[in-house]
Amino acid sequence: MRVVLGVVALPASPAYPALGTALTGDRNGPTRLFAKTGLLIKAGATFELDVPSGFSHRLSIGWGGAPSTPSHRLIVSHCTNPGGDRWLAYAGGYWVEHPACVPLVVKTGSTQQQVHIGVGAACPGQRPPQGPSDS
Repeated sequence: MRVVLGVVALPASPAYPALGTALTGDRNGPTRLFAKTGLLIKAGATFELDVPSGFSHRLSIGWGGAPSTPSHRLIVSHCTNPGGDRWLAYAGGYWVEHPACVPLVVKTGSTQQQVHIGVGAACPGQRPPQGPSDS
């Protein structure tokens, strides 16, 4: 996992293989495939994860719900951990119609950074998904 802007860790590193995907039951559309992965949040951090507008019809994200609900934005505000751990982990992941290398924007304060996540397909310099992956 790659720590981005010191607030969140995402599977955006070339050392991390692309995420495998599984069919969701939706035959067509932007939630046809799901790539499950945890989201690591630095305790006390405030930030947003945004799907760029050009990808909002092809990518959704979601963590922390049961089950997670697909969205195009996740806002995190001062999550604390009474256990004192520096990082908090949440289950969820990425929904896509077709395997792709997708962009995600991390914003904190006045700073933002775009990263790319391999969802069923590797981004440049990244290894393909480990094990079987639906397409």
